[in-house]
Amino acid sequence: MRTLILAGLAVLWPLAAQDIKPFDVKVGLWETAVKTETPGMPAMSSMPAIPPDALAKMPPAQRAQLEAMTKGRGAGGPGAMTTRVCMTRESLNRGFGQTDKACAYKLVSSSSSKQVVHMDCTRGDTKVSGDMIVERVDADHVKGAVTMKSSDGERPMEMKMSFDNKWLSADCGDVKPAGVR
Repeated sequence: MRTLILAGLAVLWPLAAQDIKPFDVKVGLWETAVKTETPGMPAMSSMPAIPPDALAKMPPAQRAQLEAMTKGRGAGGPGAMTTRVCMTRESLNRGFGQTDKACAYKLVSSSSSKQVVHMDCTRGDTKVSGDMIVERVDADHVKGAVTMKSSDGERPMEMKMSFDNKWLSADCGDVKPAGVR
């Protein structure tokens, strides 16, 4: 389950340049509301609480995201979380997806208003494949969906993610640009 969620979140970072046509959106600070559904799995809100000592060791941003997910806060209740990312012209030029060495990404289509990416990942015995569609609503809004399937030799899993992004400000403050770690 952890690998599937990590692979799912990985697609929200920049993709290696293929024939990317950058989105016609504003650069700066964006807020992303992600809702995750994993049929057959308990909602994050019904998962056991994370021990306080483990929470204390996490970076503040990661802890806040995890707390929001497990308490059902943020956009849409259980299985939802909200994050912020700084989108620069360079990150838009790279497109959506991540250059994870465990994954192969294929840019299916790209325009200034829509990108479709297919990914196949292998981590140990776990194989994950899926598709992501990202669409420009207007210069201040982007929405998308990810569907993924994994198999780890024991039981197949399916995950669906939907996300809504809204532009907040031209100034990113202390939020690092997308793809920078």
